[in-house]
Amino acid sequence: MTFYENLRLAWSCVKSNKMRSILTMLGIIIGISAVITISTLGSSLRQTISGTYSDMMTTNQLAFMWVNTSDDDSVEAPVKFDLENCYEFKEAFTGQISAVMLDHNLGVGTCYNGDEKKMVNIVGYSEGYCESNKYELTMGRDVDFQDSFETRKVCVVSENFVKYALDDISNPIGQKVEFETSDGTIVSAYIIGVYKMDNKQSSLTGQAKVAEKDKVTDVIIPVTYSWDIAEVPENKRFTEPLYISGAPGVDGTALKENVTKYFESKKEAGSPYFLYIQSLEEQLKTISKVMDVITIVISIIAAISLIVGGIGVMNIMLVSVVERTKEIGIRKALGAKNKVIEAQFLVESVLICAIGGVVGILLGLLNGGIIAIVAKAIVSNSEDFSFISVNVSPPVMMIVISFLFSTLVGVVFGLYPARRAARLSPIDALRYE
Repeated sequence: MTFYENLRLAWSCVKSNKMRSILTMLGIIIGISAVITISTLGSSLRQTISGTYSDMMTTNQLAFMWVNTSDDDSVEAPVKFDLENCYEFKEAFTGQISAVMLDHNLGVGTCYNGDEKKMVNIVGYSEGYCESNKYELTMGRDVDFQDSFETRKVCVVSENFVKYALDDISNPIGQKVEFETSDGTIVSAYIIGVYKMDNKQSSLTGQAKVAEKDKVTDVIIPVTYSWDIAEVPENKRFTEPLYISGAPGVDGTALKENVTKYFESKKEAGSPYFLYIQSLEEQLKTISKVMDVITIVISIIAAISLIVGGIGVMNIMLVSVVERTKEIGIRKALGAKNKVIEAQFLVESVLICAIGGVVGILLGLLNGGIIAIVAKAIVSNSEDFSFISVNVSPPVMMIVISFLFSTLVGVVFGLYPARRAARLSPIDALRYE
């Protein structure tokens, strides 16, 4: 008999015993659906974490700092991350680095507009504030290194600030604004840029439920101006850790290696310091690997139920062999070889498991999709978590593996019943009642 004939015969046997076939497939269906559901949720969660990070900030960021391996705290770091050294560093990596970010948080300030007041957070930056936070500049420009070198009294404000502190004037560029800090210091600056925050970014700052008028947004001033206002001593005017943004298209791993070589070359022999670098992209990859391991482990645990399903298949196939003993005897009497009989029952076993596998995959995708869609609806309707980008990501590779595994279960657990049927004596089989 050909494979097609065996398949047609197996299908007719499955159809003639529908309820028994469904109950036999149940273990396979439950096992496969559990694996696919867990894999879909794991893959969706991994994509959600990656997507949320990508929406909120650039993923090609590096953070680095000097680590002292000795107990002597008096030994200075080989290179201080101050304004001059960082600018020199950026120039050395022209085309590879888009921003080198020194920052200093001045704290909360208040802008008065008649009887109204607007609270802001005043932050000193060297450059790259809007780029690193993925804020859209709608007017003007961002603060840059030259502003810090000349300690210019300029600032970048949000659209929210313009709307509620400046009566939503059409062109605030060049407008002078003043802020009063908590200690009474007056900070005055001219607006050179306006940025826009979306609802997701507002949620990320924990202000989802705050009325738009009362939201506290950042006002960016040159980092040296911030140091001057706070009266930071000259020997304390540096940043650690230092953050940089790689230029678009630049490989993060290669950039990390080049930055390490650059600073390590400036170390003196015997220096106890080494440069520790963290990459946001690498952190995402680590999270992804952890999620993959967890998903695989849980999927393996869920797949144990396939063994139970396989035993059920073997049991039913043995029953089928007993029920069709006389049929086997007649076929062997007519010249059917052992391999033909064995193939007939093996194909039937694989068919049952394959159908169970397909149904299980569809059910698992449905379960995982429904859970992910419900989570997406909950997140999108929640102001606290609306910044999360939920992605539904069915695991294609796991689907293929699950189907192949279900057919393998059919082969493994159908082999013994098939061989038992093939080895029946035709005389004993014909006498069986």
